[in-house]
Amino acid sequence: MSDGDATPFTFWHRERVRFRDVDLQQIIYYGKYLDYFDNALYEYLRSLGFETGGIDARHGFDTSVVHVEIDYVSPAAFDDLIDVGLRVTRLGRTSFDVHYEIREAERVVCRAKLVLVNYDARMRRARPIPQAIRTAIETSNQAAEQAKQDGRAGLDTIPGA
Repeated sequence: MSDGDATPFTFWHRERVRFRDVDLQQIIYYGKYLDYFDNALYEYLRSLGFETGGIDARHGFDTSVVHVEIDYVSPAAFDDLIDVGLRVTRLGRTSFDVHYEIREAERVVCRAKLVLVNYDARMRRARPIPQAIRTAIETSNQAAEQAKQDGRAGLDTIPGA
């Protein structure tokens, strides 16, 4: 998996760790990280102009996770403010890879890679990623590259950070 220096994250989403997300050790339960990744992806799509409610009906886009890799680096606890960075690193015909990093302040909490497929639930099969979504993601990645070259990539791109 890549780190934040090698992969400029396209989007950052900030969340506070909820009580329901921690285990008896008072740290985020390992399975809950998938919720944070999911939230960040849909906020990212919203930032690109795609409202997530009804995205399937309007754009022919609905994702299913088919592969997950997570490296847990350090724990995050109840009430911590965490930042979830993401970047789409591969766009195939029907699937795409998303790299994530979760940080608490400057400390890396975990890194992950998810492979998602654009899934047609009615037909029960993969379908091509719509061109409008593909173009928006490519444009977002180009903007992140330019921001990195300009020295503007990183947590400083989060409003209020």
